[in-house]
Amino acid sequence: MNHSSAFRSAFTLIELLVVIAIIAILAAILFPVFAQARAKARQISCLSNCKQAVIGYMQYVQDYDEVSPSMGGSKEWWGELYPYVKNLNVFQCPDRTEGSVTRTVNGVALTIAPLPGFGYNWGPIGWRGGGLLERQQYIDPTDIALGRFIPGKALADVKNPAQTFAFGDTYDTPRQTIGIGFAADNWDPSNGYQNNKNAGLRHQGGFFNYAFMDGHAKSVKVRAGYMAGAFNDRFIMVRDATLGKTAYCANPDEIIKVNPESGDGMNIPDNIACGDIWKFVNDNYPPCPAGAAPGANCSFVD
Repeated sequence: MNHSSAFRSAFTLIELLVVIAIIAILAAILFPVFAQARAKARQISCLSNCKQAVIGYMQYVQDYDEVSPSMGGSKEWWGELYPYVKNLNVFQCPDRTEGSVTRTVNGVALTIAPLPGFGYNWGPIGWRGGGLLERQQYIDPTDIALGRFIPGKALADVKNPAQTFAFGDTYDTPRQTIGIGFAADNWDPSNGYQNNKNAGLRHQGGFFNYAFMDGHAKSVKVRAGYMAGAFNDRFIMVRDATLGKTAYCANPDEIIKVNPESGDGMNIPDNIACGDIWKFVNDNYPPCPAGAAPGANCSFVD
């Protein structure tokens, strides 16, 4: 018997090519799975931070007669909460990687870089109020040079704590809010916006993380669209109709008026119940046609 013919010491060229092809196929299958797993890990980390932020909020209101942090001048919600969390990373989301902001807190300049991932619930249309803040107003109407401020609301004014946002994901900058007409402010067009795709939003499948007034946090599906007069003519709001009625409103029945001291230019009626603003946008912003652009007043549907 010729023992040299009983075995081979190397692959043939064809066998080597087959192995390479199999490895390439497996890589093509597995790499997207790994990418999705990393994205999910970032979303979970972001949700955890959102939860920690609302815990800091709960501690703050106990020290301030159960009134939400006010805004105005250089005050930021995260600056008001910082003494309770002692960690600026709590206010960040791993999927927000742009920009920075510096504010003075108790005499110390603090810089968050990248920008905070979360915004504060000012209400569905920002300066008109309705959320955890009243409308934006002059410190002294007889001396407007003193500037404006936004008073915080009492916890007792929040009618549905388990369905009302405290904070959540946002693209607003530099003062982060989650209002419908503010939250898409600097959404990166290279991330799907120019194709009218909700899938390009921050977390997989078009989800945002939100912390609620009762202290829990969860991921919520949202949708975007074009809104004339909104920041960069864009909007983002939750998809669910029931949550949409309460999410941005301390009291869904509160009448929200156009703010004469700080106009917004958004296509939202005057004298409308806060809880009806979501419905107005849903009913009056149909699916975007092909080629739609900012100012078209339409919604993305994917």
